[in-house]
Amino acid sequence: MLKIYEHGPVTQYLMGRSPMGFLLYPVNAFLVGDTLIDTGTNRARRPFLAALKGKKIARIVNTHHHEDHVGNNREIQERFGIPAYAHPLALPFLETPRLNRLRPYQRIVWDWPEPSAGTPLGKSVDAGGFRFDVIPSPGHTDDHVCLYEPERRWLFTGDLFCGTAFVYLRWDENYSVILGTLQKLAKLDIDMIFCSLKGAVAKGGDALKRKISRMEELHSRVMDLHGKGLPPERIRDQVLGKDGSWNIITGGHYTKMNAVNSIITGKRPDAVGGMQ
Repeated sequence: MLKIYEHGPVTQYLMGRSPMGFLLYPVNAFLVGDTLIDTGTNRARRPFLAALKGKKIARIVNTHHHEDHVGNNREIQERFGIPAYAHPLALPFLETPRLNRLRPYQRIVWDWPEPSAGTPLGKSVDAGGFRFDVIPSPGHTDDHVCLYEPERRWLFTGDLFCGTAFVYLRWDENYSVILGTLQKLAKLDIDMIFCSLKGAVAKGGDALKRKISRMEELHSRVMDLHGKGLPPERIRDQVLGKDGSWNIITGGHYTKMNAVNSIITGKRPDAVGGMQ
């Protein structure tokens, strides 16, 4: 499935696998000037490549190495003869996608992309009439970057923002690092957020501050109950509720329990409990 939305000079491509018309999980790529920010999932390859026909694209910038953000790198690079830029830590995953362990649900929804060649990002990107500051933004992954256009006050957040709520955490994410990165980004003058999950978010600076406030409150509640001696499972039940379908679907990869454990330890759950 592919849907296209225009936000002035920014084109949003909403895509994903949609068996029987049901979109399993959305992801957005964005075309700004002559620069494509992320390339989405290869599950939507045909309609996405058809939509790019006739477009002027000089480069790809990947916000991070995950399969739903680099899924069409290789095909677009070959068609347009362009480089793909990413954080240096992302390059091995672009070149050898199977370094990124995919669980069954990820293979069903996205699957591994074809290998692609990557070029290290610098401190800024000239996007054909727009200039982006490259901001290292760890937490979701170590190689995650955000792109900020100061004149337009646009912030492209990859998978870092993902809405104002916070309930679940991946097994390989770090709650405290995400929160610290968001607090850093909140110091920018932001009008519009372009999010890989939520698309275009108006009054992005306010939305970002709401997310930070909720994450800070959650952190405080968890640590207060932890200080009173409650075990992590009871803390989760009190502040977030029991884990349900996401825990089952993802095999424990994306859960409320992960959020609580990461808050308590200050680490990624996989760094504490071993790989699942």
